[in-house]
Amino acid sequence: MDPAQVSCDLLKHFDGVPPRVAHGSGQSMPMRGVGWVLRWAAAVAVLWFAGCLLAEFAYCLAAEHTLARAARAGALEATLPRATIRSVGDTVRRRLAGRTLWAEQLTLSVHRNGAAAGGAILATAGDRMTVTLAVPFRAAQPQWLNAFSLRTSESQIEVRAERSVPGKDLHSLPASH
Repeated sequence: MDPAQVSCDLLKHFDGVPPRVAHGSGQSMPMRGVGWVLRWAAAVAVLWFAGCLLAEFAYCLAAEHTLARAARAGALEATLPRATIRSVGDTVRRRLAGRTLWAEQLTLSVHRNGAAAGGAILATAGDRMTVTLAVPFRAAQPQWLNAFSLRTSESQIEVRAERSVPGKDLHSLPASH
């Protein structure tokens, strides 16, 4: 291999553009046209858009997971004897600590056997408690990502957790032989 050849000369056949010889030097410099720049700009734009979509998806999954944990904690609170809508809301907000924007925009609903519960819940053995949480999607992702989001402002992340109120009698375990 000739030591006078530089890497640009060795790789010029990949460009598809004939090299241009610079005046006063033995090196050749490839010339890139407007089409080449536009192709690369389009490729970078597509990669940026795909990256934003993947980031949106990741933030949505993380928010859904966090909300599901908070909803399960709220459903457990709702099965307790002295539970109220306020105590369920406080439990959920404690689980969402550090996410003040979520807590401000949170929609909470508690249902007992399919009917909306209000004030003191007064659940009895066998009742089915359902806690539903909803947060606007835009609250769950960072502001920089909201600028590139294609979702409408009405999009929400909604999770639901159900739990039965346990009875006072314990079922006997089968005797092992």
